[in-house]
Amino acid sequence: MSFKVKDSEITTKLVISFRADGAVTYQQADETPELRAYHGGSLVFRTQPTGVVLNPLPGNYTHAWTPTKAGQYVLTWYFTLNGTSYTQSENIFVLENATVTATEGDEPDVALSSVCRVTGTFIDAGGNFRKGVQVRFSPAYDPHANNNNGFIVDDITSETDANGALDMFIMRGIEGLLTITGVGLSRRVKIPNQSSVDIFELASLGLDSFEVQTPQYYEAPRRS
Repeated sequence: MSFKVKDSEITTKLVISFRADGAVTYQQADETPELRAYHGGSLVFRTQPTGVVLNPLPGNYTHAWTPTKAGQYVLTWYFTLNGTSYTQSENIFVLENATVTATEGDEPDVALSSVCRVTGTFIDAGGNFRKGVQVRFSPAYDPHANNNNGFIVDDITSETDANGALDMFIMRGIEGLLTITGVGLSRRVKIPNQSSVDIFELASLGLDSFEVQTPQYYEAPRRS
């Protein structure tokens, strides 16, 4: 899974190849592949042949598109190779391009018993406090995401102060993506039902790592 931002162009790629004796050979589909995008189970678009770009390297296809809604998209390529039909899917999680920024130490509008205080201190390899490290929490897309305080609709970001200190509040019990810029850390976490937690302890509890992954190419079987 990869993460993108709403209203920003995304290029989705299909690579058809097979490996034999350690060598990779790229192979053209019988016809121009079709790409279909789904959001919340509903079809968002399906490409026409003219909407898919064949790159100079055989078997490499791309399509550029722009998501207008946040949430999880499932993109599936449909193609035939030597008369056999294949599909290849990938998931993309699209984030809102507007965030709510927290000021360190500011208390939330809801009761403190409803939030968890996330704290931590950042220093560089030379032992100096790191100012300006940004931390972002993006709630998992869920049309029913709400609690007794209301619907949860926005991301929240905060950054470290001159002493490298981070201090932010996040609603308890919700799941989402925790991202720390400059550190290369991105984890799917659930905010614990407790008054406070260290950010690195929270990250260590992450169920999965959702950092952007290197594309996995489809390898077609060699026909004898």
